[in-house]
Amino acid sequence: MTKQNMPTVSLIGRTNVGKSTLFNKLTETNNAIVARTAGTTRETNEAPCYWQRRMFSLIDTAGLDVSTDELIDKKSIKQAEKTAKLADINLLMVDAKSGLLPQDKAYALMLKKLKKPIILVINKVDGPKQLNMVSEFEKLGLKEIELVSAVSGAGTGDLLDNIIDQLGDKAPVAELFEENEDFVNIAIVGKPNVGKSSLINKLADEDIAITSPVANTTRDTKDFTMEVTHKDKPLILKFIDTAGLRRKAKIKDEINTLSSERSMAAIKKADIVLLMLDAGEDITAQDKNITKEIIESSKSVIFIINKWDLVKDKDMKSDQLFIDYVHKSFPYLTWAPIVFLSAKTGFKLDRLVKLIIELHDKQNMKISNVELDKFLSYIIKRQSPRKKKGIKPPYFHTIRQIKTNPQVFEIKADQPENIHFSYIRFIKNKLRERFDLAGVGLKVFSSLYKPVKSHQTKK
Repeated sequence: MTKQNMPTVSLIGRTNVGKSTLFNKLTETNNAIVARTAGTTRETNEAPCYWQRRMFSLIDTAGLDVSTDELIDKKSIKQAEKTAKLADINLLMVDAKSGLLPQDKAYALMLKKLKKPIILVINKVDGPKQLNMVSEFEKLGLKEIELVSAVSGAGTGDLLDNIIDQLGDKAPVAELFEENEDFVNIAIVGKPNVGKSSLINKLADEDIAITSPVANTTRDTKDFTMEVTHKDKPLILKFIDTAGLRRKAKIKDEINTLSSERSMAAIKKADIVLLMLDAGEDITAQDKNITKEIIESSKSVIFIINKWDLVKDKDMKSDQLFIDYVHKSFPYLTWAPIVFLSAKTGFKLDRLVKLIIELHDKQNMKISNVELDKFLSYIIKRQSPRKKKGIKPPYFHTIRQIKTNPQVFEIKADQPENIHFSYIRFIKNKLRERFDLAGVGLKVFSSLYKPVKSHQTKK
């Protein structure tokens, strides 16, 4: 893709809000000079940015200067406006520590007039004190809001997710990902303090035999990317810790709400979800609530029982007793594998990585029509659809694999509207059983069978 066709994202904001630091963090370069002196960036910097196998061009504009009498520099506004007009998305960057200033309002007003997508990026949110100060930025009236720390990288993964989502098909697949390289997004979800960050840290530090960490591609301190060699090809595993700051529309003060929102967003984007539980604590309603999104999104899932090393007086029956407890607590996820490990010591960490790779292979497995025809005949003989008085039972004609990763199947039937949801669940369970798809999230839907007329088959 030529530079002229590359989608562009501009960084707009007054001096010293951290634009150059964020630019360097997102592009993984040191193209922009970073200094404490306001107005260090005199000209625009531009560099490619890569995320989720996609790319776009990021532009760091000169900061808005302010004279001693705090009059807005009209020349800087004009320069920023010129860049913003050409951009596909504009990032308006502000400083949580200094609060909302007249210059921020001037930039917001200018960007709104352009009627281009705007993301308000609130920088320097490094702790609860700054988090409590950001509510005043609601006055700018911008719906898309991301909280970041450009220095540490916190929140930048969410910002990049938002950018890629808004660019859509405009963002091309990056050339560096086109060489038969596979990519797996893995969301780690669970209650606070269950050990999600410890798992990320251990994955980063642990020398796992089948893996080799690649150069730091992490843009968020809570994310970790590693590379494994699988079937003589590179396989990129991106682990996403769902702890962090993310908010859209109105800014709320409840950190639990923020964590929940990010967990839901991470689950939707994930290929595989790791649901972490604490071996020393009871399963709660909060744990069960997380699974609703997993089930609704038909995601592949692995249960992680963390801190297993701390459980006292374990014996051969301990594992099975806990498995039974998990199955009883999550009756619709009994098909998900369970790994007992210690995120702190690394116990069974290699088993987890191997299981993730196995699930990835299963998600991409193709099943022939011949095999599916045999399968359909088998399940109908095993258990035919439920009959209701006065309602004609559905008649199944075919089941076909529509796509992989995620695995999607379509049933062609007469009276498909009469197929009970419990029978769809039965089909999913039998698909996992017949084709070794344990742990794989499946989508199965039905549609009306339309027979091919004789004249349509003639050439």
